[in-house]
Amino acid sequence: MLDTTSKLFHRLRGRESGRELLRGAQRAPTCAQLLSRLIEGAGISATEWMAAADVSKSYGYQILRGERIPGRDILLRTALALHLSLKDTQRLLAVGDCGALYPRVRRDAAIIFALNQNMTLLETEELLNSLPERGLYAREN
Repeated sequence: MLDTTSKLFHRLRGRESGRELLRGAQRAPTCAQLLSRLIEGAGISATEWMAAADVSKSYGYQILRGERIPGRDILLRTALALHLSLKDTQRLLAVGDCGALYPRVRRDAAIIFALNQNMTLLETEELLNSLPERGLYAREN
């Protein structure tokens, strides 16, 4: 059974228990590893993911090999294409070293709404454009 966060903090305070915990700690998965697991869990191929998330094949394979780290919008398009839960989306963003979705930011709130409503990528893009907020295909200024 996994320890709670407070138990982990308590164990890390002690010299010996902290060292023991660190020796046994597993490395977090890379973005490529997590993405591969999520694609496999969705029951689709890598090329189907690339088409659904509108990622070019060459860039998509570079991501899956760990040669490139995708940007936040590509990870969000992936989450929508794979119909991930909000929790899995936040984990994917964290592992990809991108900012978590924050409900006080209107664009993020719209994406959270879309994830919770199981909206498609196209429906989410239309929602963002109607607000108006930057879409998932637009470049940041």
